[in-house]
Amino acid sequence: MRVTHATVVDGDVCTVRIAGDVDMSEVEGVEAWLRAAVDTSGCGVVLVDLSDTRFLDSMGIAGLVRAQDYARRRGVLLRCVNVQPWVLRVFQVAGVADHLDIA
Repeated sequence: MRVTHATVVDGDVCTVRIAGDVDMSEVEGVEAWLRAAVDTSGCGVVLVDLSDTRFLDSMGIAGLVRAQDYARRRGVLLRCVNVQPWVLRVFQVAGVADHLDIA
């Protein structure tokens, strides 16, 4: 399933809702959306809503880690929210659960 996104800004919080399969064919687009949210929203917090994420492979995980590092370098908090249990387990198995900011 192709990945889509929706971005909503509410005060100092920008939420980017990612829907679909985040894999190696889609990760560049996801990273671009998250970098754009960091760079253009003017928000101090970017929430990555994963409630509609159906699949996430190692490339998708790497993309989220790169996006979070990008945000940190610019003084923006990037946090994954509405993380489904299976996605959290993937983060744990991959060893990135402690690196990613997950709420």
